[in-house]
Amino acid sequence: MLSITLNSFVHRVGDKSAVLALACQLNCQLKRIRRSRHWQLTGEEDALRTLMTQLDSEANLWIIKAIEKHLPAPSITPEQLLEDNPTMSVSQLVSESGCSLAQAREAIDKFEGF
Repeated sequence: MLSITLNSFVHRVGDKSAVLALACQLNCQLKRIRRSRHWQLTGEEDALRTLMTQLDSEANLWIIKAIEKHLPAPSITPEQLLEDNPTMSVSQLVSESGCSLAQAREAIDKFEGF
């Protein structure tokens, strides 16, 4: 369960009731934080990803960015990246997978059969 704070939600969103209905439909909760102008969006990761795809208007891009900041980054192994693009360099592999230089070299060696 992830919780995301949406600052000044009512002032920044065009149609509050439509966003509330969409969140409720996707089993997410959108509640006001006490008596402040800030709201909190809570839900499971897959429900929040679905909500991001459903919010398509320009006025709701700030909500999509807020959700993206709190979602965990997908973990991709160097081996998976090499299967997709076998001509990757070591530096590309390190930057895209977040592994160390030694792990990237080891993955390339295994992929090439050494």
